[in-house]
Amino acid sequence: MNRQDYRAAFDAVAFSPDFEERTLQRLAAARQASEKEQNKMSMNRMKKTALLAAAAAALLAVTVSAAVAWLTPAQVADRVEEPLLAEAFQGDDAIVLDESMTAGDYQITLAGMVSGEDLSVPTDYNGEIISDRTYAVFRVARADGAPLTDYPDLSYSPLVDGYHVSCVNAWTLGTTTQQFIEDGVIYCLFDCRNLEMFADHPVRFAIYEGGVPNTDLFSMAEDGTISLRENVVGVLFTLPLDESRADPAAAKAFVESTGLFWEPVTDAELAEQEAAGSDTLEALCGVNYRPYIVETITMQMENRMEKDPEIVYFPIQEDRPLTDYAAIDETTAFTLDEHGNIVITFPAGTVTDAAHGEQIFRLPQP
Repeated sequence: MNRQDYRAAFDAVAFSPDFEERTLQRLAAARQASEKEQNKMSMNRMKKTALLAAAAAALLAVTVSAAVAWLTPAQVADRVEEPLLAEAFQGDDAIVLDESMTAGDYQITLAGMVSGEDLSVPTDYNGEIISDRTYAVFRVARADGAPLTDYPDLSYSPLVDGYHVSCVNAWTLGTTTQQFIEDGVIYCLFDCRNLEMFADHPVRFAIYEGGVPNTDLFSMAEDGTISLRENVVGVLFTLPLDESRADPAAAKAFVESTGLFWEPVTDAELAEQEAAGSDTLEALCGVNYRPYIVETITMQMENRMEKDPEIVYFPIQEDRPLTDYAAIDETTAFTLDEHGNIVITFPAGTVTDAAHGEQIFRLPQP
């Protein structure tokens, strides 16, 4: 909201005719009582100044609260036609946060969150219905107060201390997002698998400029603590999950089901790998590199088919694993691009019709 809108909102606030007089009378009475109790006449001027400042702050708080009315998480859920979730955001299990941080040109606010089963319309993620989910509402506004008219290039992803950022993130947790702009502010409803299974670890929520979480964007300390790299524009919220709801067995089953290398890798270990010569897929991606590469390329194929129906990939069309068409092992040829991404090229006719030519896939290093 710009300065003119604020001024108009302030002017529209109606006060009773004797509001100022009654307010000053109350403040004067409070001042007298305070002075009598303290019996320190030498502090009269300081107290009077403090009281007048309090009066100004109170008046400002009244006018600002009247002028600014953010949508609540329940209202956001209503806007995207999720009545069950709107009700859940008003329930006892919902957490209202309104925690704000600044990232580059943006002020980002974690408004609230709630977790539970069957709180929204069922989501089909890669053929699996995941009804037990965590929902979070974020606001994104320009830090300078100017209204937003388009969506910035920001990624949203949960991360969990003690687990590799490439294993536990928005891409592996079956995420969906719904966004809209109202009064120059972006409202985002984010949901993914229920994060409470990780509640015995610090669970972060990253909003940042970049793609799939990897070690170029995030660092992992020896104790597993995750942080943003200094050159990455973004913020990290810590989610206030109830530790008593942690399910270590479910967390372990999940990370193992991804087929990805899940243990955190420190910068020192990354340096050792680089010094040793990271010239193999296993050295770059860990011992579980095969399922990581297969899953990542398969997801890219699905995305490409959605955008361009004319190209049909055999593994998707025939519902068969990628390895039925191309070997993913120590013999797989690859290169690294200027950003350190793994580039795998399949010759024409390998995974789709030869008429579409060779197919190139880029994979971020875990």
